[in-house]
Amino acid sequence: MGCMIGAPRSEQFNDVYFSAHDGPGETGHVFLDGNGLGDRWQGRGMAESRRFCIGETGFGTGLNFLLAWELFNRTAPEGAFLDFISVEKFPLAAADIEKGLSPWAGRLSPYLDKMLAQYPARIPGFHRMVFDRRVALTLIFDDANTALAEVEGQVDAWFLDGFTPSKNPDMWTDEVFTQMARLSHGGTTFATFTAAGFVKRGLQSAGFAVEKRRGFGPKRDMLAGRFAGDVKKTTARSVKKIAVHGAGLAGCAAAYTLRQYGFDPVLYDPNGIASCASGNSVGLINPRFTAFRSAESDFYAGAFAHAMRAFPALGAGYIPCGAVHLVTDEDKEKRFARTVENWGWQDGLMHLADADSASGIAGVKLSHAALVLPTAARINPSLLCRAYADGVEILSEKPDGDAVVLANGIAALDHPALAGLPLHTVRGQITEIETPHALTGQKANICYGGYAAAPLGGRQVIGSTFQKWLTDTILRPEDDADNIEKLRTVLPQVGEVKILSARAGLRVASKDRFPVVGAVDANTLISAAHGSHGILSSLLAAHILADSLRGGPSCVGKSTLKALSPRRFD
Repeated sequence: MGCMIGAPRSEQFNDVYFSAHDGPGETGHVFLDGNGLGDRWQGRGMAESRRFCIGETGFGTGLNFLLAWELFNRTAPEGAFLDFISVEKFPLAAADIEKGLSPWAGRLSPYLDKMLAQYPARIPGFHRMVFDRRVALTLIFDDANTALAEVEGQVDAWFLDGFTPSKNPDMWTDEVFTQMARLSHGGTTFATFTAAGFVKRGLQSAGFAVEKRRGFGPKRDMLAGRFAGDVKKTTARSVKKIAVHGAGLAGCAAAYTLRQYGFDPVLYDPNGIASCASGNSVGLINPRFTAFRSAESDFYAGAFAHAMRAFPALGAGYIPCGAVHLVTDEDKEKRFARTVENWGWQDGLMHLADADSASGIAGVKLSHAALVLPTAARINPSLLCRAYADGVEILSEKPDGDAVVLANGIAALDHPALAGLPLHTVRGQITEIETPHALTGQKANICYGGYAAAPLGGRQVIGSTFQKWLTDTILRPEDDADNIEKLRTVLPQVGEVKILSARAGLRVASKDRFPVVGAVDANTLISAAHGSHGILSSLLAAHILADSLRGGPSCVGKSTLKALSPRRFD
């Protein structure tokens, strides 16, 4: 981002992010007044529907979002909820946003500070932030021409705020206008600063009634209007109390997240909180790597970015120690190289390192190159469940509710609609050891098919076995020996190992090794089969469930929703 007097400037498009004359004034005139938002949020329609969704092309510094949030807080009734979906192909760094909006820091600080505290890493795909149980921001870091086609929801007002059409024609395409129409209903409005003829004609062809209005400042004209189709606005579901079955990671994450959207969840688990596989004392925070970007990789990438924002505030033994994933065979060498190339993460979040560089990062001598995630971390899953469940009622007897979330692992198959779902358990045993002398300098998690978590207090966890054929949690000495042998295979300098304790649990996985998340029927939802990446996947899954229950726009793309759906096996 470059600068000019009065406004930040895009280096890609040689254009300003907002008016150098008066950025907030332009937002107010063009987008807020252009869509009549103050009147609409104070009107009868808002009092009845209780929710509103804005769609935006071009997030930039977030100025439009922040001012919409400010107006919503001043005008919308208590209990109303605002969704704001924005697409940005070239996201700014948080520091650049703060600098660009500094002239209005006093006015914006109550909102800007909260937004920057949750601003996501610049990872392609969908990113959800929730503020004050009243506002949700869905940022999509991608090209609008492909990103809008992945949005699932309904938009009430559009902010068309890409850079000047002559400098950024790819933002003002028939595909964008067509997707806008798909996401609109009969009461949907739009507004934009431009009055370009091809923009007017494109919107009209997509089904929008368009009119010219007085522009802002030196601009003579702008465009505004509404969708001319007869699509009806969907009504919000009348759901409040949610019975969440299962008090492991999936269930506790669901309860924690549902509260953010104003629901009233209760947890039900006859065995208590974190009693099964979620009761481990150490868990690693890593996405599941694939060679190419896909619906599945977008889910894990988004879940990783979400965890980076959410976990530090929750505590739960969170330590951002980084991770090195060793290249132990030719398949990993090819896959990791393609992961870095195709996932498109910002510099500093993912890179390949040779053995010497990886050794410096890990703090121990390695003989393999590695894929490095500097912001990866370790956390205590048992404490995480308790942090999630803080303030939530936990019952040992099955409660009633307006809706039910099945987050109770393999027991979810007891539900008649899920009896044929291809889920199975996978036994895993972890071993806690006294940190060997050769690993006392270890700084990062080391992953190699097994893993050695970064040590803490002279102790560390290594693991884990992977046994689909076993269904018990009896501790097996041979499994401890197997974990130690895997460690010595990649770190032969490890000598004698003192075992301190062990723990076995049954994770749940699906036939295609991807979680099962979504609606089973109108009042039953499932969050299951999170496997070995459940620390990440269960939290993003919880937001998906919340979106389904409230009828709000989805926090992930349509392709990802389809890939997660329990109906995918039909």
